[in-house]
Amino acid sequence: MNTLIVQKDEVIADVTESLMPTFDTSVLESERDQLLQDVQMLADAVQKIIYENAHVALDQTEYQDRYDALTARYEETKTKLDTINEQISDKQIRRASIEEFLDTLSGQENSITEFEQNAWCGLVDFITVYGEDDVRVTFKNGMEVKA
Repeated sequence: MNTLIVQKDEVIADVTESLMPTFDTSVLESERDQLLQDVQMLADAVQKIIYENAHVALDQTEYQDRYDALTARYEETKTKLDTINEQISDKQIRRASIEEFLDTLSGQENSITEFEQNAWCGLVDFITVYGEDDVRVTFKNGMEVKA
């Protein structure tokens, strides 16, 4: 962790400049808003055709074709919406993790002389043991250090 702390100003600047824009969700949110409108419009259209079929004598083959086409479009649009929502959620979670990393790193002194649980949890993503003499610590910003 001291290897990371020695470079903390550079790491913070690099992460803020390069990684944080990656987590911007404004384009996805705009797409989500449009998909929400589309889903609502399609749901209304399905309800309208069901109502029409219940109140007006329609050719049932034609009705079924229209109904199937609308519900297929609805399902396709809903699937896209669900995917966009998952992407937004993923970016928000990853952004929160990086922000925690930055907050923890910026609060660290020049070196750590004893184990600090908050620093460990806030900075370290995972450890990989390749062998007895090859242990690597990967920090939340992606930096890997051989321990």
